[in-house]
Amino acid sequence: MTSRLLSIATSALLVSMTASAQFAVSLKSGGSRVITSDGRIESPAATPSGYSFAGIDVGEIGSITLSSLPQDEAGSQIASLPAAEKPVVILDLTARNGESEPSNRNLYSSEYMLELAGLPYVVTASLDEALASSSMLLLSSPVNTGSQSTLTPEEWTRITDWVRAGGIVISPAITDTLTPELAELFGISARTRSQRTRYYVNWVSEPHPELAYIDEPEEKVTRIGAINSSVFTPSTAVPLATYGENPADVAVVRNSLGKGAAYLFGFSWRDVIQRSQLNKDSGGSRGVNNTFEPSADMVPLFIRATHAATQSVSAWKFTVPDGHSSVLIPTHDCDSRTALDSMSHMADYEKSLDLRAHYFITVHYFRQPGYLSAFYNPETLPLIKRLTDQGHTVGSHSVCHYPDFGDTGRFPLTEYSEEEYAAIATHDLATATSVGSTWAELVLSKRILERDLHLPVRSFRSGHLCVNNNMPAASRIAGYDFSSCFSASDVMSQFPFIERMGNDWSGEPSGTLQIPLHFSDVFSDDKMTEANWHEKPARWLEIFNKLKGNYASSVILIHPNRKWKMSAQKMLVDALDSRECGLFNFEDYGDFWLRRRDFRFTLHHDPSQSKVIVRAKAADIAANPHLGIFIEYAGGSKAPANITLVDESGKVHPVRIKKVAEGRYIMLL
Repeated sequence: MTSRLLSIATSALLVSMTASAQFAVSLKSGGSRVITSDGRIESPAATPSGYSFAGIDVGEIGSITLSSLPQDEAGSQIASLPAAEKPVVILDLTARNGESEPSNRNLYSSEYMLELAGLPYVVTASLDEALASSSMLLLSSPVNTGSQSTLTPEEWTRITDWVRAGGIVISPAITDTLTPELAELFGISARTRSQRTRYYVNWVSEPHPELAYIDEPEEKVTRIGAINSSVFTPSTAVPLATYGENPADVAVVRNSLGKGAAYLFGFSWRDVIQRSQLNKDSGGSRGVNNTFEPSADMVPLFIRATHAATQSVSAWKFTVPDGHSSVLIPTHDCDSRTALDSMSHMADYEKSLDLRAHYFITVHYFRQPGYLSAFYNPETLPLIKRLTDQGHTVGSHSVCHYPDFGDTGRFPLTEYSEEEYAAIATHDLATATSVGSTWAELVLSKRILERDLHLPVRSFRSGHLCVNNNMPAASRIAGYDFSSCFSASDVMSQFPFIERMGNDWSGEPSGTLQIPLHFSDVFSDDKMTEANWHEKPARWLEIFNKLKGNYASSVILIHPNRKWKMSAQKMLVDALDSRECGLFNFEDYGDFWLRRRDFRFTLHHDPSQSKVIVRAKAADIAANPHLGIFIEYAGGSKAPANITLVDESGKVHPVRIKKVAEGRYIMLL
């Protein structure tokens, strides 16, 4: 038994004196977890190691953690559950508005917002079904009152009555004349159309529970770009945000009616979600390296906070692996001979942390005079193989690392053999123009790496983070699972999303998950050098902590071409709060996010016994070993006596419960 494990077990033994204590014992053999209230340490024990904890050989134990709340016995059956809490319902107004979803993307944006928020939801075009089955109603599309009216006056009256009875409705902009029904529901006396000159909204400074995540300067001023928007004149409504510098130009309101409330935004969901993901934000992005830019995430986080504030108990899929408040995800672009020769310093340091870091390799296998040498060769290949031998993962960083790769016309989807591409690929330093192929940069580079490393290559990052419109098609051909070709400051989002074919509104999903880059060793305002590198981790840490406030993780890029850059990363890692933060592999994070997206659950609450039960399919539970379900009571004033996870048959699955704050818990699968 190691001294660390003995210390953990001893601490657990002391805590076990309390009647309600339970311990989650994770085994080295796999994802198995044993829940026990027996904290005894036996020595000597009839085990290979000579020590046992709760009857388990300590040699088989990976970790021992204390659960903050008890749960039903793992493996037992719960015959009947309380009724499931009503989900959020997206009322699909696409057909009613005569919209074309392939080019509009309001419905997609609605679903993405709820998926990011992590709330259980369903989609329906039936108003009857929506009002009968939901506690919160999200309208997918702007409200029309003109020739093709979205809803009839009678339907708006039904929604108003439903809100008075306790329902919550959240709507995007009104696009036409204000009707009496809409004026009553949303508590406004006038609506006017704004010109495309309002690049940001200011959230009010007064405390509101819906604004729980909006507490940083970059969040209080949310960038929206030059989009169509509506300005409201409140009557009974409370302003929550205004446009630009004029406090009279109200952008978001809340109107309390009876037991419920109606929220109205002055813009469409597509303009704050899909537009940003396509990087067509019309001047919205602050667009500076190493800055915190969360603007596209503010509405999804607003929805989550509103749900938590208006429901007696709320549950959502946590956005960080393993219940951490945030994780740091180190990535490294190896795009020079110097980087390949020096990257062992970084890799050895990360190996010492038991961190599987991620290395993007530029496969430049031929010489381009005046531009790049043939640094991917038999001499450097063993250095790359050493990375994978240490457990690190490898992705493609293109063949030629062209600075003008963002020009779609210069990089068609033409296929080439290795010999053919070496013959045609050029870069003219005088004109800064290149000849190349998007197919070769993504597909050929992947095939070369897989052939040489005998490992699957699942991820891609372009040189200089250049993006052209052929890349999603090439990514699909290559079969990439993950890509990291956008900075978070460009797409104004902290979280991953699926890219679209052609980077176009009408493009179908490519199947590749884009994981934005949050900060790097590339500083546009003050270049990182050997003389000042020690100043840079403080800025990284500032961004990391702001991301942590939204339960977002941080992808960092450091080029491993200087030993002192390893020292900079070490300075950042040493500054993290190890009690709340962790380190995570890039591709493991991508898998976590994809599996989180596919995880479905229902929440069951029995207030008479103060018991919370989460129900999901056994297969989904098994597929999500890093996922947590965040459970919070309105106002944080209550706490459940028991939190339990069951599958579709009612079988109890072992979980660990982590207390975040009063009335807030994470159930770790």
